[in-house]
Amino acid sequence: MKLFGGFSATAMLAATLCGTGTAYCAQPAHRAVPVGKSIVNRIAATVNGRPVTSAEVRARLDPYLRELIMLYPDRGPRFISELVKAKGAVLRELIDRELVLSEFEARGAMIPDTVVDEELNRRILYQFNGKRDLLLQALRQSGMSLSDFRESLRKETTVAAMRSSRYDRGIPPTPDEIRAEYNATKSDYRDITKDTITYDKIFIPAVGSTQEDTPEHQLSLAQEICRRIKSGELSFEDAARTYSADIHAQDGGAWPPIARSDLAVEFANIVFSLPVGELTGPLLDPAGFTIVRVKGKKLAPAPPLSKVKDAVDDAVRRKQSEKRYREWIERLRDKAVIRTFI
Repeated sequence: MKLFGGFSATAMLAATLCGTGTAYCAQPAHRAVPVGKSIVNRIAATVNGRPVTSAEVRARLDPYLRELIMLYPDRGPRFISELVKAKGAVLRELIDRELVLSEFEARGAMIPDTVVDEELNRRILYQFNGKRDLLLQALRQSGMSLSDFRESLRKETTVAAMRSSRYDRGIPPTPDEIRAEYNATKSDYRDITKDTITYDKIFIPAVGSTQEDTPEHQLSLAQEICRRIKSGELSFEDAARTYSADIHAQDGGAWPPIARSDLAVEFANIVFSLPVGELTGPLLDPAGFTIVRVKGKKLAPAPPLSKVKDAVDDAVRRKQSEKRYREWIERLRDKAVIRTFI
């Protein structure tokens, strides 16, 4: 098995791990494009002659890619399958966006800069733990400028407005429907940067102390440790003391509470999605492989319904109109000239 597809560990980690520091602390990233290389912004698709660029696809795909790289360190069939699925979904969304824009561009609708700024800040909060520099870094890696990204967001908010004007203005939701939607989704409106988590961790460095301790060997070791813990052959605490190179190894791998904002975004997304008590790993980070067991989570409170009622109202209307909207998009697809190149 070629763990890094022919690249050295250092080159692979520097070039492809959508870097936000280590899997534990949001340190400055080192994910630069190799010297002498440049990212070509090709056309990924055209919709009635309107281009969708590969930079847009890369920028939209980036959050998914970062998590997939961490979740599937061997880059095996599951990684490829999930990546292809995510890429297809992203391209389809961008094509749908251009279908709607081409249908409504004659109306000359304008989206205020304040709306674009709000969406930009929302992306930074939920995809980059509130860190603007991480967004800028991801854009550099995708070959997209901030102004191009803002224009992409402007298109998205324009489509949302167009959809709302055409399909989301039916019968107003009832108070019970709004309350039910709020109860089901209120966690989505939290300030997630205020979340904290407590976990146990085992860290296996990508390169060990001997010549035989290659990244492939270290990954196999991490996988075997994880298997033995899950089967009950080995306790997490004993495994940490025996194998882990983490600073808390002699404490059985127990870490003190840590803020979500102090974690790499992809690592935070993974561990905060786990139920308390669940084990996951090995996860890939820039220095090696990590096994994590979540012990507790303290989530920031959801805002009261009164503060997010308009957003919840829009969400209910969107769900109610989804079927009609998708049918309309399919009709647009049927009469459009769509070409894809990736």
